Parts: sequence; C-alpha cells; structure tokens
Amino acid sequence: MNFEFKNLSNKKMSILFYVFLTINGLILISKLFFGTLNDQTDFLFGISYFLLFIIIYDNFLKNSDDKKAFILWLAQILFYVIFLYFESYLIIKTIILIQVLLGVISSGKQIKAFKKQNEKIRYLSFHDEMTGLHNRRYFENKLEDLDDPKRHKPSVIIADINNLKVINDNHGHKKGDEYIKSAANLLKSELREKDIISRIGGDEFAIILPETNKEECKKIITRIKEKAKKHPEKYFSIAFGYIYDSSKYQSLEAMINAADRKMYHNKKKIKEKINLDLKRGESWE
Repeated sequence: MNFEFKNLSNKKMSILFYVFLTINGLILISKLFFGTLNDQTDFLFGISYFLLFIIIYDNFLKNSDDKKAFILWLAQILFYVIFLYFESYLIIKTIILIQVLLGVISSGKQIKAFKKQNEKIRYLSFHDEMTGLHNRRYFENKLEDLDDPKRHKPSVIIADINNLKVINDNHGHKKGDEYIKSAANLLKSELREKDIISRIGGDEFAIILPETNKEECKKIITRIKEKAKKHPEKYFSIAFGYIYDSSKYQSLEAMINAADRKMYHNKKKIKEKINLDLKRGESWE
C-alpha cells in the first residue's frame, strides 16, 4: 500500500507510521493464532474492518495535510486494536457504526463542496472575473441563440473606453483596471434586466438589447452618455457604436460588426479631441 503525505514527509514520521501499523497488525495476528478467542467469527470480522479502516484513512491522508488529523487517525487505530484484542465486540460494533455515520456525513459535505466548486467553475467559465459581467464565451453563445435579427428584433451597442493605454502608461494598470470596472458598472446600471452585456476585450463591451426599437435604443444610449459625462475622472469617456435597424441585417454578428465599425469611427474623433486638449497643455492629472 502506497501511503503519501504532504506535510508529514519527515522520514521519522513515516517510519513511525509503518512501525505503528506493523505492531498493531502483529498484535491482532498473535491473538488470532496464539490466543484464546471467544468468538472467532467476530474477531475475523474485526480484523477485516481493521484493514478497511486503514484503506479508508489512506485515501483520506492522500488528500490531507493536517497533522492533527493524522494523530487522531493513529489514536483511533490504537483504541480499535485494544478493544478488538480484548474482544469488546459491542464497543467495536459501536465504533464501526460511528465510522459509517461519519463517512455518510463526510460524503455529504464533500458532495456539497463539489457542487459549490462546480457552480464556481461554471460561473467563471461564463463571467469576467474583474467586472463580474458575462465574458466573450457567453457572448458568442448568445450570438448563436439570438442569430435571427428579424425574429428577435435586437439593437446592439459596442462600447470602448477611450485612451485606456494612456491611462495605463501615466497612472499604472491599477488605475486602468479601475476605469474598466467603473465603465462596466456604469453600463450595467442603465440596462434593463433582459439586456445582455459582456466584456469581450480588454476595454471593449458588447451589449445586446432584445426586442428593442430605435427609440428605446437611443434612450438607453442617452442615459449612458449622460452618466459618463458626470464621471468624476476628467478624461473618463466611452466611445459607442450602435445599430437598431435589425431588419437590414441577416445575422446578429453582422449587426455587431456594423456597430463595431461605428464605435471605432466615434473613438477616433474622441481621441483627436483629447489629443488636442493635451497639446493645449491640459494634463491627465
């Protein structure tokens, strides 16, 4: 049997472990062959469970680095062997029942932990860790689900933070991350529950507005722009490109591409204005 230890890798501890098991095994074997047994069947059953006991804790210890658990395990083995040697079968059976009960409880906790871990993995697989928004993978799945503009009548918005590179270069990436989080919160705060927003790039966001006509789309854009203007950072700004006439497009992806082109056109104009302000002597401070 291959026993592995993480924090119990010390050779003395390993030797103690094997010696302890060997002594207890020899005690039980000597009782079986050289002692007087009142009930050989119960004793053999006790030895069988002793071996099972070791296998169970072997698997436990392979995934544990807790020295206290290791000492507790040794103590349980010791008491078990003592009671078995003196054929205290009622106590032995009680210990076994307790072990079964603890095993059931432990299994329940492990299943709960696995479910929680799986939920976390699933969440991270479809969400951006920094902003909490949906990520590109989720967005691409939605492109497939809603890829019929004439049926779903969506409007789409592409948003991109202006001059984030300048912000990173002048104030560090931590400041840039704050801009990204701030933009994400701003965009999300002005959307409806049915709207889908994803962070699809470093500073780029994509928004799908299902069943949204021209007037509704413009209202949402106006609210977002007004809120962005009130941002405390002087040069915080977002470039937008949006498409609302879904009847002209064969696919949602085509709408996204068109909105993306509009966004880059608007981004270029905003960048030129900011650069002009900088030439006039205004700073990013």
